[in-house]
Amino acid sequence: MTADSVTADAVASRPAWLQDPTLAWRPAARGVVLCAGHHDLVDCLGPQTVEAAVDIGPPGAGYDHLCGLQELLAVLLPAVRATGPEVLERHAEVVGLLTRPEARDPEGTGRAGRFVPVSETASLGTTRRISRESHTTAGWIDRAARFLVDALPALGDRLVLVLNGFDHWDRISVRILYRTVLIADQQGRSITVRGLLEAGTLFLERFSRLRAVRVCASGPAPEPLRGAPRGLVVEAWHTGGPASPLRAIGDAIALQNFERADLLIAAHLEAVAAEGGRADDLADLIRLQAISEAQTGRVDTAVAKLERALELAGKPELRAHLNYLIALLVTKRKDDTETARTYYRRGLACIDALGTPGVDAQVEKAWILNGLALGAAIDARRSDDTKRRDLLFQEAFELEFNAFRMVREMPGDSAFYLRYNLSHNLAFLLQITGRHQQAEDFLRSVSATMLGTGRPEFFVPHHYAIAVLQLRRGSHELAAASFGAAIRVAGALRDPFHLEKLLAAAGYTDLRRGDHAGAARHYRDAARTARRLCDESAFAQDLAGLLWALTLGGSRWDRHTLTAARVWYPDVAGAYDRGVGGAELAEALTRAGAEIAPPSSKLPSYLAAVDLEGLPDRDLNRFLAGIRSQENPSRLLTEEPGGTDVSGGANAVAVQGTSESESERTGEARAPGAVPQTDAQTDAQVGAQADAQGDAQVGAQADAQTDAQADAQADAQATAGPAGSAARATSDPADPTAATAETPADPALPTALPAPATAPLQTAGGGPR
Repeated sequence: MTADSVTADAVASRPAWLQDPTLAWRPAARGVVLCAGHHDLVDCLGPQTVEAAVDIGPPGAGYDHLCGLQELLAVLLPAVRATGPEVLERHAEVVGLLTRPEARDPEGTGRAGRFVPVSETASLGTTRRISRESHTTAGWIDRAARFLVDALPALGDRLVLVLNGFDHWDRISVRILYRTVLIADQQGRSITVRGLLEAGTLFLERFSRLRAVRVCASGPAPEPLRGAPRGLVVEAWHTGGPASPLRAIGDAIALQNFERADLLIAAHLEAVAAEGGRADDLADLIRLQAISEAQTGRVDTAVAKLERALELAGKPELRAHLNYLIALLVTKRKDDTETARTYYRRGLACIDALGTPGVDAQVEKAWILNGLALGAAIDARRSDDTKRRDLLFQEAFELEFNAFRMVREMPGDSAFYLRYNLSHNLAFLLQITGRHQQAEDFLRSVSATMLGTGRPEFFVPHHYAIAVLQLRRGSHELAAASFGAAIRVAGALRDPFHLEKLLAAAGYTDLRRGDHAGAARHYRDAARTARRLCDESAFAQDLAGLLWALTLGGSRWDRHTLTAARVWYPDVAGAYDRGVGGAELAEALTRAGAEIAPPSSKLPSYLAAVDLEGLPDRDLNRFLAGIRSQENPSRLLTEEPGGTDVSGGANAVAVQGTSESESERTGEARAPGAVPQTDAQTDAQVGAQADAQGDAQVGAQADAQTDAQADAQADAQATAGPAGSAARATSDPADPTAATAETPADPALPTALPAPATAPLQTAGGGPR
């Protein structure tokens, strides 16, 4: 089955939220109250809340997956069964995931535990890499929240949930509950959550800074978890096999339930130490501690833990891996490629000291070469010296090829998904050196086997990656078709998170090719999707794209567009009301900071607006590919349609406005100037004229598959692990395209690529100018 055959069958079936013409909305500014001290409900929320309050008991110790939500469901489900059983039927699939008991999985089927099933390879891949991947999990969190929004009225109107022991809620439950508050507010329903705290956590400290959260009096300071709580039983420690304790820890890290991971690790550390376990086992557990801490922004602590693990470890392969992890951390989190090289070389020395390195040692060496290639690419990307840049890129290519040759014929899942990672990294290197046609041809070649499985979730990132390469080389008609194919498959998969990015990318492509009507259609649908997702940053940029498309095309704004502009870009709406010309309206958009996002080199695999875990200070994919994070389309007023520059400056760090540390940033950051400032939701002076470029002309954007088929595909995606594939849960710049360990065969890979041309970033119409 080919990529074309999958998407050719798509027939239009617009999701319900794209049929709603409403655009305007205001992000929730209230809904959650965190109470640190013991005080009366009336003093906290007022006398009117007493009758509406529903008391929810505290969860047990251990931060078990969904432990917090289980306490809420114990009260909610009986009420729903009595008053609205059709709600349970409508949300049967996600209710089943929320309520199934946690169970052991000795057969290694990948379906143990609650909520999203995590495959073994995804779990182990996540523990191996310092990456976050949450796209699939975010989809289930969104569906769980929508179930709660429909179900909670069974407990009463203007509901107040009083959650005892809220500091013991697991992160997954907190994410679902917060998303419930956002969605309910958008739908005009009143749900208030009062979380009673006895202690603080790092997650709740970040959570308290979200827009819809208010802290009543001063909250308790975060306290580190000290050892395992009483009653937390863990299996006897043993390495390897599907039932290894590594699996449960890996699941917790993959699901970003870091308190659970930390407690499991602490319990195993105590058990191994009590039994006089091997030093390598202790080192391996400390390694997992470091990964969990790195994921939550504690980078210096993570590096110190990895150094401690190195002091304990004796096995050369493990020592090589620990050096590799430190190098990767300081590369990605500290931007220190020189220090990283020191650790990479130490890792190589561990492997080279082996007389006859086995499979594990060779795989480890290949990962180290891959890391060295990433460092060379970063150094090349920020170099002003053309000759040095060319040499560094050539070095990166050679390192990737050497790594691939080492594992090309090697058996096992670990070597398999490393091969796919390396092949896609080579395609990415072709892209960042400006050879977009070569990159497209190469990517099609290495993706053929994976696409041959026919699993539709593989086609979305593939079509997207191809479309970006076509866009960057100026083939706008081809790019528009490729984005359209991805839109159809994402619609069939009922994936609003990818769909929003794809619609925005299609809108951007239409702007570049001078199709302002098409851009308005795509950006309007992207904004509607971002509104449904309560994604402020995406909505601000998508609405900006719509306003720019209408301005550049000289089109009238319909009342829904103008109402939304009054909330998000009030000065621009005022300029439109005054009847200014297109040039003045463009100036107003520029002054308001109304900017759009050029498509990145890959679809985001981590969704901060859902996971609430913050964002890195720099988007390394955009930096390496030379793609701006934001762009002002005003230059299109004077530029000929079909321009190809979607890149940043030669040494620019693409992400703008990122002075905060990772732990301080959340997914609620908005585009500059795009701050909702008014309460107006209607305007009598705006006519009811519908925009002729609106709903009726939107093309086929979702497969006309039955709900059962779509559910089956979504379930297949979920069981492939939280990455949507079984390989590596990653938002890693060294892994621009998802790989999978479930693909049955390897891609064909050429043994050599041509050396980079002089100043490769200046060629093929792409790269920095």
